[in-house]
Amino acid sequence: MPTSPGRRIGRPVDPSIEEKVAEAAIQIYAEVGWAGFTFDAVAARAGVGKAAIYRRWSTKMEILSSAWKAAQPGFVEVPDTGSIRGDLVALAKALLERLDQPVGIAEVRLLLDTKMFGADATFPDLDATRRRSRTFMRAGIERAIQRGDLPPDARPEMIFDAVRGMIIHNFLLMPSERMDVWRARKDAYAEEVVDLVLAGVRARSAVI
Repeated sequence: MPTSPGRRIGRPVDPSIEEKVAEAAIQIYAEVGWAGFTFDAVAARAGVGKAAIYRRWSTKMEILSSAWKAAQPGFVEVPDTGSIRGDLVALAKALLERLDQPVGIAEVRLLLDTKMFGADATFPDLDATRRRSRTFMRAGIERAIQRGDLPPDARPEMIFDAVRGMIIHNFLLMPSERMDVWRARKDAYAEEVVDLVLAGVRARSAVI
């Protein structure tokens, strides 16, 4: 029997494949990094045939780039809570929560890999996220200066780098057997980090 016009022959396209592959790709990249990131691993984790993956992506870099966009990564906007301490604590808590998920670990790995291999051109969204983050950092500090929360010479990049740097460093060096304690103290730790940074900023301004 002839096929009617417009009718597709074969298995219908599964619209959920992209979502399954994106989730699997982020999980695998978070666990093993680029060296263990393969078509076979992604297909097995996603429960998708390799043929279906090859029809959509030609290289594993394309898979990772697509997954990265789908994950909507990045801590871009600084919340306006009415105080610089509240803004930074909210940002710190969001970062701690994200680091406890595969996408957060994958983000850290990707930032390191792009520095090592110069892959920024392959991940234009990553560079755009960095630029937007810096813009929002400056806006957050300007709000704090206008409110009188911070001295006029406060430096946005140093403040946010100090908060985020301490949190990421602490997470990466935390022994696996202490992760339960780390999770239980996340909120308290966020406040401790912010208070330490703000104390340093104000002490520096007082000396100058």
